[in-house]
Amino acid sequence: MRIALVSETFPPQINGVSRTLDQLARCAIQRGHELIVVHPKYATSQGAKPVVDSAGFEVVELSALPLPFYSEVILPRPPFGRMRRALDRFRPDIVHIATEALLGHAALRHGLRRGWPVVSSYHTNFDAYATHYRLRWAVPTVTRYLRWFHNRTAMTFVPSESIIRKLTAQGFERLELWSRGVDTASFRPRTDERMAGRQRLDIPPTAFVAGHCGRLAPEKNVDYLADAFERFLTRVLHAHVVIVGDGPSREVLARRLCGVPGLARRVHFTGYLTGPRLADAYGLMDVFAFASRTETFGNVLLEAMATGLPVVALAEGGPVDVVADRVNGRCLAPDSPASMMADVLAEWSHLPATVRSMGASARAYAQSQSWDSVMDGLFDDYRRVIEAGMAVKSKDR
Repeated sequence: MRIALVSETFPPQINGVSRTLDQLARCAIQRGHELIVVHPKYATSQGAKPVVDSAGFEVVELSALPLPFYSEVILPRPPFGRMRRALDRFRPDIVHIATEALLGHAALRHGLRRGWPVVSSYHTNFDAYATHYRLRWAVPTVTRYLRWFHNRTAMTFVPSESIIRKLTAQGFERLELWSRGVDTASFRPRTDERMAGRQRLDIPPTAFVAGHCGRLAPEKNVDYLADAFERFLTRVLHAHVVIVGDGPSREVLARRLCGVPGLARRVHFTGYLTGPRLADAYGLMDVFAFASRTETFGNVLLEAMATGLPVVALAEGGPVDVVADRVNGRCLAPDSPASMMADVLAEWSHLPATVRSMGASARAYAQSQSWDSVMDGLFDDYRRVIEAGMAVKSKDR
């Protein structure tokens, strides 16, 4: 297959969507497909020519600018003539649009105009995000646009059953599950590196470590997380917290936690990590806490679970389909106070056998979620869409 992937986020950006799309691209090349990826240019220089990624697929980078109030969000600048010319030259069998803003809209119009099969994927809970940015008034308009956008494509891939149910109720059509996987060889219990990692952060070998990984931004419910961690650290004097990631709310989170007398030395911010350093960071943790209520999936949950960590999360969106309450972690009601998450963490700090048992169940679940099977299912869906399009064209003749 000749696959065109159009997205406003892709590596080197670090987030769940970009990492999923990176897996898609690399799996496509491994299976002998041809691929072109169109995304904004994330470096300071603009207007780069098409290049070939080290994995063997073509990359077209478009001139872009960051959002003034959220520099991590990079928006490509229209017009998108370079994208249209690149797609025309590539002549894709299928176009996969991963984001729905200006670039995605331009790709949708061009693909339909050319008669190519176009599919899309739904990654972001925009209505939930809007609450955190005081844009609740815009939700009906945004929802209508997203419904119109996705219903114009032949198939929309959604990462979890809970989000499929939500979108179906809103009138979205032709939804297919495209779950997420995890590399359980990279993310695994790391007993050999555990003590070395703790030593680097000046964490005692006997400390009980709760961790978190993700973008530190308002939509990730960081105020709730800060409250839960503060209560937990205040109650459990041998506890430490490791926070992996960065974003506009990092300073707020640091002030909340490190401003409390006696807590600063037990709170450790690592910034963004990738590859082995990220896996090592999970490995020095005992348990994982996740407070976001806006996730369509939550890739970091699988990474933590693959490392053998029980997870405490809020039962809204993607985590509902990943965390089995009292089996591989705790899934708390969405409106649970932060004190309840702190209670779970504090309880676990005194129940090592429970933590080990839930961690083993978490690891077993993660081992059943391989990227190979997830991507093979996606490519099968691509073929179905392509064949259906060919059948329609043949009938029209």
